[in-house]
Amino acid sequence: MNKIDIVGLGEVVIDWVAELPYYPSPDEKIDALSESYFSGGVTANFLVAVSRLGCSCGFIGAVGDDFYADLLIDDFKRENIDTSLTIKIEDKTTPINFIMIVKGEKSIIQSPHMQTTKIKISDLDELYIGNARVLHTTVIHQKVTEKAIEIAKEFDVRVSIDLEAQIAQRGWQVLKEVLLSADIVIPNKNGATIITNTKSPQQAAEILVKKGIPIVIITLGKEGVLITTKEFQKKIPAYEVKKVIDTTGAGDSFNGAFSYGYWIEGWNIEKACKYANAAAALKIQKLGARTGMPYQSELLQFLRETDINWD
Repeated sequence: MNKIDIVGLGEVVIDWVAELPYYPSPDEKIDALSESYFSGGVTANFLVAVSRLGCSCGFIGAVGDDFYADLLIDDFKRENIDTSLTIKIEDKTTPINFIMIVKGEKSIIQSPHMQTTKIKISDLDELYIGNARVLHTTVIHQKVTEKAIEIAKEFDVRVSIDLEAQIAQRGWQVLKEVLLSADIVIPNKNGATIITNTKSPQQAAEILVKKGIPIVIITLGKEGVLITTKEFQKKIPAYEVKKVIDTTGAGDSFNGAFSYGYWIEGWNIEKACKYANAAAALKIQKLGARTGMPYQSELLQFLRETDINWD
Protein backbone atom coordinates (compact mmCIF):
# COMPACT_ATOMS: atom_id res chain seq x y z
CA MET A 1 0.00 0.00 0.00
CA ASN A 2 1.40 3.37 -1.04
CA LYS A 3 1.88 6.04 1.57
CA ILE A 4 -0.85 8.71 1.47
CA ASP A 5 -0.13 12.25 2.72
CA ILE A 6 -3.70 13.25 3.60
CA VAL A 7 -6.55 10.88 4.39
CA GLY A 8 -10.17 11.99 4.61
CA LEU A 9 -12.72 10.17 6.76
CA GLY A 10 -16.37 10.99 6.12
CA GLU A 11 -18.95 11.23 3.38
CA VAL A 12 -19.30 10.94 -0.38
CA VAL A 13 -22.65 11.58 -2.09
CA ILE A 14 -24.39 12.43 -5.32
CA ASP A 15 -25.53 16.06 -5.54
CA TRP A 16 -28.71 16.80 -7.49
CA VAL A 17 -28.54 20.54 -8.14
CA ALA A 18 -31.35 22.85 -9.27
CA GLU A 19 -30.82 26.55 -9.95
CA LEU A 20 -33.98 28.45 -9.01
CA PRO A 21 -35.11 32.04 -9.67
CA TYR A 22 -36.33 32.19 -6.04
CA TYR A 23 -37.42 29.83 -3.26
CA PRO A 24 -41.01 28.69 -3.84
CA SER A 25 -43.79 29.20 -1.31
CA PRO A 26 -45.73 26.21 0.09
CA ASP A 27 -47.80 24.52 -2.64
CA GLU A 28 -46.13 26.64 -5.34
CA LYS A 29 -44.65 25.10 -8.48
CA ILE A 30 -41.81 26.92 -10.30
CA ASP A 31 -39.56 26.12 -13.22
CA ALA A 32 -35.90 25.50 -12.43
CA LEU A 33 -33.34 27.46 -14.41
CA SER A 34 -31.15 24.36 -14.67
CA GLU A 35 -30.88 20.84 -13.30
CA SER A 36 -27.63 18.87 -12.99
CA TYR A 37 -26.04 16.14 -10.94
CA PHE A 38 -22.48 15.96 -9.65
CA SER A 39 -20.30 13.90 -7.36
CA GLY A 40 -20.18 15.52 -3.94
CA GLY A 41 -19.90 15.07 -0.18
CA VAL A 42 -17.94 17.32 2.16
CA THR A 43 -14.99 15.00 2.80
CA ALA A 44 -14.88 13.75 -0.78
CA ASN A 45 -14.90 17.32 -2.11
CA PHE A 46 -12.08 18.22 0.28
CA LEU A 47 -9.97 15.42 -1.17
CA VAL A 48 -10.60 16.54 -4.74
CA ALA A 49 -9.36 20.01 -3.75
CA VAL A 50 -6.25 18.43 -2.20
CA SER A 51 -5.55 16.11 -5.10
CA ARG A 52 -5.84 18.82 -7.77
CA LEU A 53 -3.07 20.71 -5.98
CA GLY A 54 -0.78 17.72 -6.40
CA CYS A 55 -1.04 16.03 -3.00
CA SER A 56 -1.51 12.28 -2.52
CA CYS A 57 -4.71 11.49 -0.67
CA GLY A 58 -7.24 8.77 0.04
CA PHE A 59 -10.88 8.45 1.09
CA ILE A 60 -12.07 6.37 4.05
CA GLY A 61 -15.81 5.85 3.89
CA ALA A 62 -18.70 4.00 2.31
CA VAL A 63 -20.96 3.95 -0.70
CA GLY A 64 -24.01 1.80 -1.31
CA ASP A 65 -24.47 -1.15 -3.60
CA ASP A 66 -25.85 0.64 -6.66
CA PHE A 67 -25.13 2.52 -9.88
CA TYR A 68 -24.21 5.74 -8.06
CA ALA A 69 -21.54 3.93 -6.03
CA ASP A 70 -19.64 3.04 -9.20
CA LEU A 71 -19.98 6.59 -10.49
CA LEU A 72 -18.51 8.04 -7.28
CA ILE A 73 -15.64 5.56 -7.12
CA ASP A 74 -14.81 6.15 -10.78
CA ASP A 75 -14.72 9.90 -10.12
CA PHE A 76 -12.33 9.36 -7.21
CA LYS A 77 -10.03 7.39 -9.47
CA ARG A 78 -10.15 10.06 -12.18
CA GLU A 79 -9.14 12.60 -9.53
CA ASN A 80 -6.21 10.38 -8.40
CA ILE A 81 -7.77 9.74 -4.99
CA ASP A 82 -6.96 6.37 -3.44
CA THR A 83 -10.03 4.19 -2.86
CA SER A 84 -8.42 1.30 -0.94
CA LEU A 85 -10.69 2.04 2.02
CA THR A 86 -13.75 3.20 0.08
CA ILE A 87 -16.12 0.35 0.87
CA LYS A 88 -19.22 -0.77 -1.01
CA ILE A 89 -21.87 -1.97 1.44
CA GLU A 90 -24.40 -4.54 0.29
CA ASP A 91 -28.10 -3.66 0.58
CA LYS A 92 -27.30 -0.03 1.38
CA THR A 93 -28.13 3.03 -0.71
CA THR A 94 -25.62 5.63 -1.85
CA PRO A 95 -26.72 9.03 -0.44
CA ILE A 96 -28.20 11.65 -2.77
CA ASN A 97 -28.34 15.26 -1.57
CA PHE A 98 -30.69 17.81 -3.10
CA ILE A 99 -29.23 21.29 -3.53
CA MET A 100 -31.14 24.44 -4.42
CA ILE A 101 -29.19 27.42 -5.74
CA VAL A 102 -30.73 30.90 -5.65
CA LYS A 103 -28.54 33.79 -6.80
CA GLY A 104 -25.45 31.70 -6.18
CA GLU A 105 -26.28 30.76 -2.59
CA LYS A 106 -27.00 27.14 -1.70
CA SER A 107 -29.50 25.31 0.47
CA ILE A 108 -28.88 21.59 0.97
CA ILE A 109 -31.27 18.78 1.86
CA GLN A 110 -29.14 15.91 3.14
CA SER A 111 -29.90 12.28 2.45
CA PRO A 112 -30.90 10.08 5.42
CA HIS A 113 -28.59 7.44 3.92
CA MET A 114 -25.60 9.54 4.99
CA GLN A 115 -26.22 8.22 8.51
CA THR A 116 -26.77 4.58 7.55
CA THR A 117 -24.38 3.94 4.66
CA LYS A 118 -21.18 3.97 6.70
CA ILE A 119 -18.12 1.92 7.53
CA LYS A 120 -17.57 0.02 10.79
CA ILE A 121 -14.73 0.59 13.23
CA SER A 122 -13.31 -2.77 12.13
CA ASP A 123 -12.97 -1.39 8.58
CA LEU A 124 -10.31 1.09 9.69
CA ASP A 125 -6.72 0.27 8.75
CA GLU A 126 -4.15 1.39 11.34
CA LEU A 127 -1.24 1.62 8.94
CA TYR A 128 -3.26 3.46 6.30
CA ILE A 129 -4.00 6.19 8.84
CA GLY A 130 -0.71 5.88 10.68
CA ASN A 131 1.40 6.41 7.56
CA ALA A 132 -0.41 9.63 6.65
CA ARG A 133 0.66 13.13 7.61
CA VAL A 134 -2.88 14.40 8.21
CA LEU A 135 -6.29 12.90 9.03
CA HIS A 136 -9.14 15.21 8.03
CA THR A 137 -12.71 14.47 9.11
CA THR A 138 -16.19 15.92 9.56
CA VAL A 139 -17.15 13.69 12.53
CA ILE A 140 -20.32 12.63 10.71
CA HIS A 141 -20.05 9.11 12.19
CA GLN A 142 -18.70 9.84 15.63
CA LYS A 143 -17.71 6.41 16.98
CA VAL A 144 -15.73 5.58 13.85
CA THR A 145 -14.17 9.05 13.95
CA GLU A 146 -13.13 8.64 17.59
CA LYS A 147 -11.31 5.41 16.78
CA ALA A 148 -9.64 6.91 13.70
CA ILE A 149 -8.40 9.87 15.74
CA GLU A 150 -7.12 7.50 18.43
CA ILE A 151 -5.09 5.70 15.75
CA ALA A 152 -3.85 9.00 14.32
CA LYS A 153 -2.63 10.14 17.74
CA GLU A 154 -0.78 6.87 18.31
CA PHE A 155 1.17 7.47 15.11
CA ASP A 156 1.64 11.24 15.59
CA VAL A 157 -0.60 12.03 12.61
CA ARG A 158 -2.06 15.54 12.63
CA VAL A 159 -5.84 15.87 12.96
CA SER A 160 -7.98 18.45 11.16
CA ILE A 161 -11.75 18.74 11.76
CA ASP A 162 -14.32 20.48 9.57
CA LEU A 163 -17.16 21.34 11.97
CA GLU A 164 -20.46 22.07 10.23
CA ALA A 165 -23.63 23.30 11.93
CA GLN A 166 -25.55 20.01 11.91
CA ILE A 167 -22.66 18.27 13.67
CA ALA A 168 -22.18 21.18 16.11
CA GLN A 169 -25.81 20.78 17.18
CA ARG A 170 -24.79 17.64 19.07
CA GLY A 171 -23.31 20.01 21.64
CA TRP A 172 -19.94 20.58 23.30
CA GLN A 173 -20.26 17.78 25.84
CA VAL A 174 -20.85 15.18 23.11
CA LEU A 175 -18.08 16.50 20.84
CA LYS A 176 -15.62 17.67 23.49
CA GLU A 177 -13.11 14.80 23.34
CA VAL A 178 -13.06 14.72 19.55
CA LEU A 179 -12.59 18.48 19.17
CA LEU A 180 -9.90 18.69 21.85
CA SER A 181 -7.94 15.98 20.04
CA ALA A 182 -7.69 18.13 16.90
CA ASP A 183 -4.68 20.18 15.89
CA ILE A 184 -6.95 22.47 13.87
CA VAL A 185 -10.73 22.90 13.89
CA ILE A 186 -12.27 24.68 10.90
CA PRO A 187 -15.94 25.43 11.62
CA ASN A 188 -18.20 27.52 9.45
CA LYS A 189 -19.78 30.51 11.17
CA ASN A 190 -22.92 28.64 12.18
CA GLY A 191 -20.97 25.64 13.47
CA ALA A 192 -18.77 27.87 15.64
CA THR A 193 -21.60 29.87 17.19
CA ILE A 194 -23.78 26.81 17.79
CA ILE A 195 -21.09 24.77 19.57
CA THR A 196 -20.24 27.74 21.85
CA ASN A 197 -23.79 29.14 22.21
CA THR A 198 -22.62 32.59 21.11
CA LYS A 199 -23.58 35.05 18.37
CA SER A 200 -20.14 36.37 17.44
CA PRO A 201 -17.54 34.34 15.49
CA GLN A 202 -14.79 36.24 17.33
CA GLN A 203 -16.18 35.27 20.71
CA ALA A 204 -16.84 31.71 19.57
CA ALA A 205 -13.26 31.27 18.39
CA GLU A 206 -11.85 32.69 21.63
CA ILE A 207 -13.94 30.25 23.66
CA LEU A 208 -12.82 27.25 21.59
CA VAL A 209 -9.15 28.20 21.92
CA LYS A 210 -9.53 28.75 25.68
CA LYS A 211 -11.07 25.27 25.94
CA GLY A 212 -7.86 23.87 24.48
CA ILE A 213 -8.09 23.75 20.66
CA PRO A 214 -4.72 25.08 19.40
CA ILE A 215 -5.94 26.67 16.15
CA VAL A 216 -9.49 27.65 15.14
CA ILE A 217 -10.22 28.96 11.65
CA ILE A 218 -13.81 30.06 11.12
CA THR A 219 -14.98 30.37 7.53
CA LEU A 220 -17.18 33.44 7.03
CA GLY A 221 -18.30 33.13 3.40
CA LYS A 222 -17.84 36.35 1.45
CA GLU A 223 -16.19 37.96 4.50
CA GLY A 224 -13.25 35.54 4.38
CA VAL A 225 -11.95 33.65 7.40
CA LEU A 226 -11.09 34.35 11.03
CA ILE A 227 -7.88 32.84 12.44
CA THR A 228 -7.64 32.45 16.21
CA THR A 229 -4.81 31.03 18.32
CA LYS A 230 -3.62 31.73 21.87
CA GLU A 231 -1.28 34.36 20.42
CA PHE A 232 -3.52 36.29 18.02
CA GLN A 233 -6.81 36.71 16.20
CA LYS A 234 -6.94 37.98 12.62
CA LYS A 235 -9.44 38.12 9.77
CA ILE A 236 -8.19 37.27 6.28
CA PRO A 237 -10.56 38.83 3.72
CA ALA A 238 -12.02 36.87 0.83
CA TYR A 239 -11.07 37.64 -2.76
CA GLU A 240 -13.78 39.37 -4.77
CA VAL A 241 -15.11 37.73 -7.93
CA LYS A 242 -17.25 39.15 -10.73
CA LYS A 243 -20.14 36.74 -10.27
CA VAL A 244 -20.97 34.03 -7.72
CA ILE A 245 -22.53 31.05 -9.48
CA ASP A 246 -22.59 28.39 -6.73
CA THR A 247 -21.19 28.45 -3.19
CA THR A 248 -21.51 24.65 -2.83
CA GLY A 249 -18.08 23.24 -2.05
CA ALA A 250 -16.48 26.61 -1.29
CA GLY A 251 -15.65 25.57 2.27
CA ASP A 252 -14.36 22.20 1.07
CA SER A 253 -12.15 23.96 -1.48
CA PHE A 254 -10.85 26.25 1.27
CA ASN A 255 -10.13 23.34 3.60
CA GLY A 256 -8.33 21.35 0.94
CA ALA A 257 -6.13 24.22 -0.18
CA PHE A 258 -5.42 25.26 3.40
CA SER A 259 -4.41 21.73 4.34
CA TYR A 260 -2.09 21.54 1.35
CA GLY A 261 -0.47 24.91 2.09
CA TYR A 262 -0.19 24.50 5.86
CA TRP A 263 0.58 20.80 6.29
CA ILE A 264 2.34 19.91 3.04
CA GLU A 265 4.10 23.14 2.00
CA GLY A 266 4.70 24.22 5.60
CA TRP A 267 3.48 27.79 5.12
CA ASN A 268 2.39 29.94 8.04
CA ILE A 269 -1.33 30.11 8.84
CA GLU A 270 -1.94 33.47 7.16
CA LYS A 271 -0.30 32.50 3.87
CA ALA A 272 -2.15 29.17 3.83
CA CYS A 273 -5.45 31.00 4.43
CA LYS A 274 -4.83 33.46 1.58
CA TYR A 275 -4.07 30.53 -0.71
CA ALA A 276 -7.22 28.77 0.48
CA ASN A 277 -9.38 31.89 0.06
CA ALA A 278 -8.18 32.07 -3.54
CA ALA A 279 -9.17 28.43 -4.10
CA ALA A 280 -12.66 29.16 -2.76
CA ALA A 281 -12.94 32.27 -4.96
CA LEU A 282 -12.23 30.22 -8.07
CA LYS A 283 -14.63 27.45 -7.01
CA ILE A 284 -17.69 29.66 -6.52
CA GLN A 285 -17.57 30.84 -10.13
CA LYS A 286 -18.68 27.41 -11.41
CA LEU A 287 -21.79 25.27 -10.86
CA GLY A 288 -21.19 22.10 -8.84
CA ALA A 289 -19.22 21.44 -5.67
CA ARG A 290 -16.05 20.36 -7.49
CA THR A 291 -16.30 21.88 -10.96
CA GLY A 292 -14.44 25.09 -10.17
CA MET A 293 -11.88 23.62 -7.76
CA PRO A 294 -8.55 24.82 -9.16
CA TYR A 295 -5.39 23.02 -10.14
CA GLN A 296 -2.13 24.42 -8.81
CA SER A 297 -1.26 26.43 -11.95
CA GLU A 298 -4.71 28.09 -12.04
CA LEU A 299 -4.57 28.95 -8.36
CA LEU A 300 -1.10 30.50 -8.48
CA GLN A 301 -1.98 32.49 -11.60
CA PHE A 302 -5.09 33.88 -9.87
CA LEU A 303 -3.03 34.89 -6.83
CA ARG A 304 -0.33 36.60 -8.90
CA GLU A 305 -2.98 38.55 -10.81
CA THR A 306 -5.16 39.39 -7.82
CA ASP A 307 -2.92 39.80 -4.76
CA ILE A 308 0.08 42.13 -5.02
CA ASN A 309 1.31 40.83 -1.65
CA TRP A 310 1.39 37.19 -2.77
CA ASP A 311 4.89 35.72 -3.01
